[in-house]
Amino acid sequence: MSKKADLRGFTLVELITTLIVIGILAAFAAPRFMDRTGFESRGFYDQAQNMVRYAQKIAIAQRRTLPSGQPIVVTITANSVSVCCKKPDGTGGAVIDPSTGSALSLGTPSGVAFAAATTFTFDGNGSPSAAQMITVNSTGVGDVSRTFYVDAVTGYVHCLAGAPGC
Repeated sequence: MSKKADLRGFTLVELITTLIVIGILAAFAAPRFMDRTGFESRGFYDQAQNMVRYAQKIAIAQRRTLPSGQPIVVTITANSVSVCCKKPDGTGGAVIDPSTGSALSLGTPSGVAFAAATTFTFDGNGSPSAAQMITVNSTGVGDVSRTFYVDAVTGYVHCLAGAPGC
């Protein structure tokens, strides 16, 4: 064996190139991993969408026990979503979250907000008072706004295939 075959290691050029590549990756990737807003935004979007679906299911499931005129009400403000049941006197009674035993409501994490405030109802057939387009905005680095829809006739809660965040 020759002496050159026994020498192993990296050349100075290879080491410098590797450090430059690692530095470039760190400069672009680190801010995305340090900013949790994107992760929290996606989680909040999923929770809000599921809460509206749950409101529709409650309206359908309780249609026999609720006299007409007592719909399930979904209220969305800039930084919260809540579900309640209208009583005959017009006041609202909170719908109870089965997992926590408290009122069914959800506040936005920091850097996340709804695009517009709205209030709509689900009747005993699960149909909303009007079609809804609900957008969750995020200030996270490289994050996108996500939108879900409530169908006017069926009350189906969904996002459009191919839409950002869907």
